[in-house]
Amino acid sequence: MERPEVGDEDFLDIAKDPARARALRKSMRRLAESGDETLREMAREVLAGRIGLRQAAQNGAYREALSEAARVGMRGYEQMSAAERRAAEAEGQRQLDECQGEIDREWAERQGERAMGHKPRTAADRSRGW
Repeated sequence: MERPEVGDEDFLDIAKDPARARALRKSMRRLAESGDETLREMAREVLAGRIGLRQAAQNGAYREALSEAARVGMRGYEQMSAAERRAAEAEGQRQLDECQGEIDREWAERQGERAMGHKPRTAADRSRGW
């Protein structure tokens, strides 16, 4: 049986707060479907919990692919106008706010379930339809 996808908490050591951890996990999901075969493999390994993100970043092939993607991203950022940079930063903040909103809603739902005497459901329970 394959392990379920890692959770947000698995990215907290790098991301430092829950919203950024969730955003990082979502980024890993996007990479797992990307056109770059090396980054796709790395993201799938990280999401499956077979390798940590820090370990992946130290792996030669993964490190090179991540470095190249970062260089391309940085070149794109440097070519943006000030207005485009502000818009990109605002979009990034909007995405973080959205992640925090999801976390807040999930927390409130868990509190409501506890108040009603329901057993908290785990990710494994949800995947089995419980």
